[in-house]
Amino acid sequence: MRIFDLHADIGWDILRKHEQGKMHVLKEEHLPKLLQGEVLGVGIASYFEGSEDWERMQKMVLATRQEIEENLDAVTWVKSKADLEETGKPHVVMTVEGMCGIRDQAEEKIQWLYDQGVRIASLCWNDENALATGVKGTVTRGLTEEGRKAVRKMDELGMILDVSHTNEKTFWDMVEIVRGPLIATHSNTRVLCEVHRNLTDQQIMAIAAKGGVIGLNAAKNFIDANPENQDALHLAAHGRHIADLVGVEHVAVGFDFMDFFEDHATSMGSDLASAVQAQNLIKGLKTQGFSEMECQAIGYDNVLKLLRQVLKS
Repeated sequence: MRIFDLHADIGWDILRKHEQGKMHVLKEEHLPKLLQGEVLGVGIASYFEGSEDWERMQKMVLATRQEIEENLDAVTWVKSKADLEETGKPHVVMTVEGMCGIRDQAEEKIQWLYDQGVRIASLCWNDENALATGVKGTVTRGLTEEGRKAVRKMDELGMILDVSHTNEKTFWDMVEIVRGPLIATHSNTRVLCEVHRNLTDQQIMAIAAKGGVIGLNAAKNFIDANPENQDALHLAAHGRHIADLVGVEHVAVGFDFMDFFEDHATSMGSDLASAVQAQNLIKGLKTQGFSEMECQAIGYDNVLKLLRQVLKS
């Protein structure tokens, strides 16, 4: 069954490999695994942890764009509604995780990201930056004035705001001002796993009220505190909780696979090591009582529906 993975740090890997002298990273190292796991849609994230400047952000985004453009015979690059038509090729969306490099001129720089093809973005990772505050930042600090400008510009452009990694103050500041959907590309539920990166029921309901989706995250520490339960079945339980709370239409997938991070290769659920094992989540969803049609919605259709609503023609 096809899956749309909202979050994969492939942009980070592309630039790292380019700087090591390796090219064709998307084609040779990522597409084969995605296809094997039937991941036929993917958010290719340029990931920034908090120390990078604007020049570094630009360099990674441009490297990612370059690799996508080199593979248009193999993928469909989603920038507008028209790109969502069925082509028989995987859909790829450029995303950004963290905007620490934007320290001024937020509106101009958001426009630049959009012009390069970025359609989903978060303002921060775990860091505290000039725009917003992540889960490791000051709990009472939320969006800055520059961050508010960034959110409004994203709304104007039809760039989807990702709340994964924001602290609660930033989250609720975003809820107040964003007009379009909010999404969490890769977050689970705090009820089932008590970590700050997961969402409270109140946050889940707020995302649903904005018409957004929540991508189930396969990182083991966000699935369950018990190592014996860090697997696809228990990740699917997070989907069950979200669906029971706000409806199946707000559940999606955002694996955040880390098999290409040397120091995080063992960070994933026991049967969700890489995109090759993506179908194990579908099996888990079925075991949790989701129907075939509901699995199709969670796996792929909910993301397509959201993109059709938000992207411009």
